[in-house]
Amino acid sequence: MNPTAPDVPDVSPAPLSGQMARFALVGAVATCAHYLVAIIAVQNINVYGANLAGYLAAVAISYFGHQRFSFQLSAGEISHRSQFPRFVLASLGGLALSYLLLAIMENGLAAPHWLSLAAAVCLVPVYTFVVSKLCVFRVSSSD
Repeated sequence: MNPTAPDVPDVSPAPLSGQMARFALVGAVATCAHYLVAIIAVQNINVYGANLAGYLAAVAISYFGHQRFSFQLSAGEISHRSQFPRFVLASLGGLALSYLLLAIMENGLAAPHWLSLAAAVCLVPVYTFVVSKLCVFRVSSSD
């Protein structure tokens, strides 16, 4: 048996846990950048424009950070034409999921705000990681 056979996928948990740790780190950096850009921008523009500027900075950091660092795609595996639209859809899906969770928890279950927000903050990153790994940054011959 050849241990270096390329057709045998690595199913050990180590690569997955490394991806998850890198994903969390990129997310933390993007969140800090969002806040920092917004705090600086709010000195010159209204809070909504400042938040948008921060959000756009965070999107850029997240997209490139997850692509190159979290999932460690090589230059040949990168396709902005297919990956960026999927990233935007995944991001909007995460936003929609957070609002859905809040609506269910707040209106359906009458949960306290802290619990509703905690559920959204904990579950949306899990969704985002799974969608990013399986869809957004997947590498296939059609990309």
